[in-house]
Amino acid sequence: MAGGGPRSAVVIGGSMAGLLATRVLSDHFDKVTLVERDVRAEGPATRKGVPQGPHIHVLLDTGRRVLDKYFPDLFEQLQVQGAQFIDSSGDLAWHHFGVWKLRRASGIPGLLCTRPLLEWNVLRRVKARPNVELRDGCSIEGLLADATGSGRVTGVKVKTPQGEETWEADLVVDASGRGSRMPQWLEAIGYARPEEEQVIVDLSYTTCLHEPPPDFQREWKALFLYPSPPKAWRAGFISHVEGGRWLVTLNGYFGEHAPTEYAGFLEYARSLTRPDLYEYMKAARPLGPITQHKVKDCRWRHYEKLPRFPEGLVILGDAACAFNPLYGQGMSVAGLGAELLDTCLREQAERGGLAGLAQRFRERLPEAIRLPWLLGTGMDLLYPQAVGKRPFGLGLLHWYILRLMERTSTDAHVHRQFYRILHLHAGLGAVLQPSVALPVLSHGLKSLLRPLEQLANTETRPPPLTPPLPSPVPVQKSTG
Repeated sequence: MAGGGPRSAVVIGGSMAGLLATRVLSDHFDKVTLVERDVRAEGPATRKGVPQGPHIHVLLDTGRRVLDKYFPDLFEQLQVQGAQFIDSSGDLAWHHFGVWKLRRASGIPGLLCTRPLLEWNVLRRVKARPNVELRDGCSIEGLLADATGSGRVTGVKVKTPQGEETWEADLVVDASGRGSRMPQWLEAIGYARPEEEQVIVDLSYTTCLHEPPPDFQREWKALFLYPSPPKAWRAGFISHVEGGRWLVTLNGYFGEHAPTEYAGFLEYARSLTRPDLYEYMKAARPLGPITQHKVKDCRWRHYEKLPRFPEGLVILGDAACAFNPLYGQGMSVAGLGAELLDTCLREQAERGGLAGLAQRFRERLPEAIRLPWLLGTGMDLLYPQAVGKRPFGLGLLHWYILRLMERTSTDAHVHRQFYRILHLHAGLGAVLQPSVALPVLSHGLKSLLRPLEQLANTETRPPPLTPPLPSPVPVQKSTG
């Protein structure tokens, strides 16, 4: 693939996207160097490079499938360490758009654990690959380009504890996240910056671990109180995590950030459109400090639209498209990007050499991004305060989304199809097919004539699980 000599790759960024990319590259290159600015701890720990680490995370089933494909024993070991799998519908009490969604066994597993525990277990497995080297405490300062003008990236400039160095590589992968400096680096070697699509939401995450109340009846394993746009933009979440603890996260759009002292944090929970989370928090005991992370926007850098792009360079994860974390899409889309890189490299092996890889990958990556981007930004743009391009017909799509969400509270088939899209198992066609569209449209027409309380589940408490789930929830092994 690289002319018969030693084949080397450099991955920038050691978060989930970088770890998955490194694992994929280890099947194709003689040596893979993973470069991480932070010095990694020997165990699960939050770190500066992942400021969202202490907060609640969701792993969609598509992301679970990718992780299981590349790390077959990962989830078994996570469960030994206290993580648990739940049914992502039946074990979840979810209030959204003014209604409680149905709680029925979906067969789609959801993982409950902290982000540091998940990332540390993935890191251990990546480091164990014999051809992988982790260089932490180092930062990338720019790209090396072929001096002959061939239009190829040939390596990276690195700042190490010993000083500045240059590393040659046959392939450079940027997985450095939201803070990626790739537009500036490309400009420095004679390429244009990419067009950026942006939706500004000014979102915050404020989180505190809790000890559950001793009399908690375990009627759910996760409680999600999403806002009801466009009238409300505060949200709250409780998730069981390892150590028998609750991870409690409060979110607010448009600068309405929860306080980081506990009395204010609790009062913010009381301000949510539902009282449930506040009532549970009152009976729980806070553990440790309150942490906060702010996200200004979601942003898609359209590298695929650049008229010129160098060989030897791949960009994936948040470095290419950073989502609103409220919808839990980032890790799963990063997994799809790594899987696509694997596919492209296998295709290159049949052709011989790496020529064309960078172009092929950047042209195909939008296939993995487009649906979750549409879903997430479509929700955000329900708010008049959100700043972003509103395409023609968005108002009609919003009306349909609202009616669809209301219908998920009473209609098992609509609920099931919604979950297929949510977990990226299906495209928008799943909720536009007649078996879904007709009851949704009928519901919409009736809602003009009768109060929502007569058409949807607007009970004051989370609905019971029907029928009861088996325990524990079985996790389907990947066949990929």
